[in-house]
Amino acid sequence: MAAEQDGKITRRAVLPGTAPLFLPRSVLGGKGYQAPSDTLRIAAVGVGGMGRRYLEACETERIVALCDVDHGFAARVFKRYPQARVYRDFRLMFEKEEKNIDAVIIATPDHTHAVVLMTALRLRKHVYCAKPLTHTLYENRMVAKAAREAGVATQMSVQSAASEAAQGTAELLLSNVIGPVHEVHVWCDHPLYPASVQRPEECPPVPEGLDWDLWLGPAPYRPYHPAYHPWTWRAWWDFGTGTVGDMACHALHVFFEALQLGAPTSVHGSRVKIHRGLFRMSPEGREFIPPVVDTPETESCATLVTWDFPARGSHPPLRVHWYDGGLRPPRPVELDPRRSLPASGLLFVGTKGKLLTGFSGGKELLLPEKEFRDFVRPPKTLPRSIGHYREWLLAAKGGKPAACNFELGTRLTEIALLGTLAARTARYLEWDSERLTITNDREANLLVNPPYRAGWTL
Repeated sequence: MAAEQDGKITRRAVLPGTAPLFLPRSVLGGKGYQAPSDTLRIAAVGVGGMGRRYLEACETERIVALCDVDHGFAARVFKRYPQARVYRDFRLMFEKEEKNIDAVIIATPDHTHAVVLMTALRLRKHVYCAKPLTHTLYENRMVAKAAREAGVATQMSVQSAASEAAQGTAELLLSNVIGPVHEVHVWCDHPLYPASVQRPEECPPVPEGLDWDLWLGPAPYRPYHPAYHPWTWRAWWDFGTGTVGDMACHALHVFFEALQLGAPTSVHGSRVKIHRGLFRMSPEGREFIPPVVDTPETESCATLVTWDFPARGSHPPLRVHWYDGGLRPPRPVELDPRRSLPASGLLFVGTKGKLLTGFSGGKELLLPEKEFRDFVRPPKTLPRSIGHYREWLLAAKGGKPAACNFELGTRLTEIALLGTLAARTARYLEWDSERLTITNDREANLLVNPPYRAGWTL
C-alpha cells in the first residue's frame, strides 16, 4: 500500500506495476472523522448567554479560546470546553490568539458587537455574529465595508434564513399568486424582557467575576445594576435596540429578496407611554400609585413602526407595518371566523389576494380561501440549506457564502435599526441611505452615529 506523507504519495512507496491506493479521510479516521487540516479553530466572545448555543452548534470544530466579561455567568461554558483558553477582554484575546484562530463567534450585547466585529474583520477572521449586527446605523455601514474588504466568511444569527418554511414562502411571493404586493404587516409577541421601566436609582455592588467597565464598553457610563445584566439589557437604548431591532431581521429575510427591497425612504413610529398604575393597601386604606407616562431610556411595552419603500422595478411602492407587545394588525375580512391570527406572523397584501403566514415563513394561507382552493404550489426553485451553522462553517473552509452573510445581514440590519430609531423617537423620519442621514430631524440624526465613551473607538 502506498505511504502518505504530508498529504502526498511518496514515489518510493509505490510498487512497480501498481497504482497507488487512495482512501478518503473518513475511512482513515473512522466514521465522522474530520481531519485536523479541515477543522476550524474557533474563538468566541460573549459566551454566557446566546453564545453558548452558537458554540454548541459548532462543536465539529476546535473551540480554542473563550472570552466573557462575566466569568461567573460564563462558568458553565468554560467548563464545557476545558481545552479552550479563557479571557475577559476581547482585545487581549485577539492579541494573544491572532495566529491560533481562524473564526470568531460574537454574542455580546448589541452595543459591543461593532467593536469586536471590526477587530475580527481587520484581522481577516471568519465571523458569526448575533443579530442585529450593530447597535447604530453608522457602525452597520462600517461593518459592511470592512466585511467586503476582508473577504471572509460571515453569517448573522437569523437561523430561519436556512429554513424550508422561509424559502417556501419566498417562492409563493415570487410566483405572483397574490399579485404585486403593496403592503406587509409584521407582528411579534415580544418583548420577553422588562420594558417601559425607569432608570434604577440603587447602586448594588458589582458581582464577583464581572468586569463592569468592560461590559459597558463604548456605551455611556451607568452604575452596575441587575436591571441591565444579565439578559435584561435589550430594552435599554444604551445597550440594546428594542424588540424591533432584535426581531425584525427574523421576518424581513423572508421577503427582502423576493420583493426586491432596498433601503426605505422614511420610517415612523409610536409607542405606549403609560406603563404602570396600581392600587395597594396602606394603613390609611387603598392607595393608587399613578402611572409613569414616559420612559425615554427604554423601549415601551408595545410599539408600532411603519417603513415606506419606493417602487422597485415591477414592484409598486411598499409599506411595511411592524407591531409588537401583543399588538396585531386588523384581522383580514377574508379570514374564516373560526381561524385565529397567529401570535406572531406576516400578512402580505397584493392586488389579487392576501398571504397569511408565520413570522419566519411557513404555514401559509391564501385569502380569500375559496378563490385559491385549486392553487398548486410553485416548484422549489430556491436553494435549500445544509443547515444555518454548517453554511457558515463550510463557507469558512472555502465553500459558497452563507445565506445570511453580512452582505444581506447589513441591509436587513439597516431597516431594523431605522425601526429602532422610529420606536425610540416616536416621530416621522426621512432617510437618505446613500448619505447615511436622517434629513428632516436633526435630533434623531444624532442617533445615527452617537459618540463613544472615552477610550473606545471603532
